[in-house]
Amino acid sequence: MHPPVPPTPWSQPPPPAPPGAHLVLDVKRHWMGFTLALITPTIMLNGYQVPGRWGRNVIPLSPGQYQLHVHLPYLLPARIGPADLTIWLQPGMALELEYRAPMWAYARGALGPAPQPWNGKGIVITLLAIAGGGLALLAALFLLLIAATLLSSG
Repeated sequence: MHPPVPPTPWSQPPPPAPPGAHLVLDVKRHWMGFTLALITPTIMLNGYQVPGRWGRNVIPLSPGQYQLHVHLPYLLPARIGPADLTIWLQPGMALELEYRAPMWAYARGALGPAPQPWNGKGIVITLLAIAGGGLALLAALFLLLIAATLLSSG
C-alpha cells in the first residue's frame, strides 16, 4: 500500500470565486420615437463598449467602481441622448438602472434609478402645438376662401 500523496496546489480545486455583481440596465425609448428602434444603443463601461440593446440588459461585472455611459449613435448630432453615471457595485449586488432616450435629439438622456423623466418632452409638445396651430390656421383660411368664393358666385 502506498502512503497518501500530500496535496499540491495543482491537485486541489480552485478556491471559490468571489461573488460577482450585475448591472441591470433597462434601455427605453418613448413610443413617439419609434424610429429610434432602428438604432442600437451604445453602452460603455470605463470607456469600453459592451453589447447593448433596447430593453433589459444584464451585464455581469466584478465588484468595484465603474463609469457608465449610454448614448445613441446618429448622424447629426453624432450622439443622441448622452448620459453618464458613476456606479459602485458590491459583491453579489444587482444594481437596477434605467436609461430613457430623449424625445428631442438635442436633449440629454436620463440615467439612474427608475423611473427616469422623458427629457425633451417640453420642446416636442411645443413643436406639436405650433404645427397643430398652423394646420388649424390653414384650415380656417381654406374655409374662408371657399365661403368667399361661394358668396361671390351666388
